[in-house]
Amino acid sequence: MKMSKLQMTLSYMIVAVGIGSIVVTLSLLLTFGLTDVLKQLVVWLIASAIIGIVSMVYESDRLTYLTATLIHAPITLLVALCCGWILDYSDGSLFLLISRMLPVIVVLYAAMHLILFLFRRASVSDINTRLQKK
Repeated sequence: MKMSKLQMTLSYMIVAVGIGSIVVTLSLLLTFGLTDVLKQLVVWLIASAIIGIVSMVYESDRLTYLTATLIHAPITLLVALCCGWILDYSDGSLFLLISRMLPVIVVLYAAMHLILFLFRRASVSDINTRLQKK
């Protein structure tokens, strides 16, 4: 299916931000060494890469969207909790870490799925309009 100009622009922008963040982080590491801020950036970039790989589950034709989400969400939460633990977001308390990070993950999932739902709805509407014109 052909992407709209907005989808293509967003796609290129996301890829550019991803590549740029890696290049900038490596440049800063080489220039300043591992500062606290860079440590957080590196940990979250690695987490993003892992979550990106796990996101391939959404490309499976064998899984429903709900099943893919039920696989993706716990892995994402686990990766985020590991990052929070490495970066000491919880002062050593697993309960505190979960209580701080779980609501954020839930809100992010809700927002992402709402956006994806709206994109799919727009695509279906576009397809229906094109089919009606034929």
